[in-house]
Amino acid sequence: MTDDELINDLVSRIAKGEITFDKIRPMLEERGLDELRIKQIVRKVDDEIQQALVTKSTSSSVDQVIRIGVILLVIGAVLTIGSFAGLFSLQQSYLVIFAYGPLIAGLVLIVGGVRRKKKNLTQGSDTLNRNFRLRGKPGR
Repeated sequence: MTDDELINDLVSRIAKGEITFDKIRPMLEERGLDELRIKQIVRKVDDEIQQALVTKSTSSSVDQVIRIGVILLVIGAVLTIGSFAGLFSLQQSYLVIFAYGPLIAGLVLIVGGVRRKKKNLTQGSDTLNRNFRLRGKPGR
């Protein structure tokens, strides 16, 4: 089994809850691997787990922004359609902000959220390494 296959196997077993992170080293020692190789494998498994958590966290916050944008868009659309249908009058110019503001803000949030989501997908696993470099630590 290659190191990459071993790393993928360990990450999937941790994700399923079959093993815990602290059991990796003893398992690798039982296989008779040398200390340097064990360190590299443990480090890569840790990086994969952290990257999955970062991706999950980022994705959920972007989804929340998109949901808020949809809600604002609907509110803005109702207010705009209501004003055109004559349900209420916008004779005073500052009331236009109440009708068009949520509509525009919703569109901005939706477009920004979708762009952020696409950007996060294209960045992939470079995010974690870039964070380490920004802190002055070398990438792993």
